[in-house]
Amino acid sequence: MLRMFVLLLGALLSAGGVVVLVVHGPRGAGLQALVLGLLLLAGTLFERLRYGESDTPPSGPDWERTDEVFVDPGSHRPMAVYQHRASGERRYVPIGRG
Repeated sequence: MLRMFVLLLGALLSAGGVVVLVVHGPRGAGLQALVLGLLLLAGTLFERLRYGESDTPPSGPDWERTDEVFVDPGSHRPMAVYQHRASGERRYVPIGRG
């Protein structure tokens, strides 16, 4: 939900920036809106690519599956929780895959 809001905001800022640039020429407000909108879009899309969910459990001797199971509110799929013993990092993997 929040991701969609940020993507929509980025698209609206970008479009508004383009409109201001076309109507008023290369002025600060249009360029700032365009750049901010593009940064929001790029950052949100990059975050999805870089930190998106994985369908395979993490491998390695320090990763262990916890007893935690929950239903992901976005995908409505049951998820298992894996934790890295040394760092405490947690990863969420759909159950029944991998």
